[in-house]
Amino acid sequence: MEQSMISDMILQNQMVLYGQPKWTFGKNTCNTYELFVSYFRRGDGSLLPAWPILEVIERDEAMTMLFSISLLWEAARKTVHLSNSASSNLTLSLNLLPRFAESPQFVEQVKNCLAETGLEAKRLQFEVSELQDLNEDGCRNLKEIHDLGVMLAMGNFGTSHSNLPLLYQVPFDLLELDKSYAALIPENPMVCRAAIAIQHMADTLDIKLCAKGIENQDEFEFFEGIGAYKGQGSLIGNPMTLDALEKYVKTYALEKGHK
Repeated sequence: MEQSMISDMILQNQMVLYGQPKWTFGKNTCNTYELFVSYFRRGDGSLLPAWPILEVIERDEAMTMLFSISLLWEAARKTVHLSNSASSNLTLSLNLLPRFAESPQFVEQVKNCLAETGLEAKRLQFEVSELQDLNEDGCRNLKEIHDLGVMLAMGNFGTSHSNLPLLYQVPFDLLELDKSYAALIPENPMVCRAAIAIQHMADTLDIKLCAKGIENQDEFEFFEGIGAYKGQGSLIGNPMTLDALEKYVKTYALEKGHK
């Protein structure tokens, strides 16, 4: 697909957002939702899967910036709408592309987005994959927005080389355990022990743990039992349209002012 066509779809806000809940263990509630682009809509109304288009976007710096800024603003607006509709304080979780985090525009774009949309800084969470390296500018920018109150999560933890240097260079609030762990729990004792060890490490570093890929009750109970903070997966809720997500929010999100 030509880059000009992709740029047009972004500029015309033809990104179709889906959302997936992140459950808070021990509270029987869910106030954090990951939003992402699942499809792009062409001029004729047909939908194109997002993943091959995102691969093209990530290879081009200008398109990465255009996409990242557009997604940030649109997701923030949708989150504020959902919060008001459900009378809840929702947290938006977004995957962050390194090129955007490293750009000179990043901090100012985040500040402007929060100010214009009304989304509170503490209600925004960026996910940075451990598979991605950030340069000094990226680490500095993340520290700056963290000082504003924005939350930071390291995603895909426990795969590949487990990026510990990034973990102590950036003030992460959340460590997201890769879904490959949940797939082997509770049948594989070594994986269970590794997950427990990662939870202990997170406790030591004063970072909360989110377990991804939870598909059954045994996995849910395991992570709840070891003290994980949040969980995500098909048992909790598959990726869904924003209309379906609104119904989910109204069912499981805490209302504003709830103690």
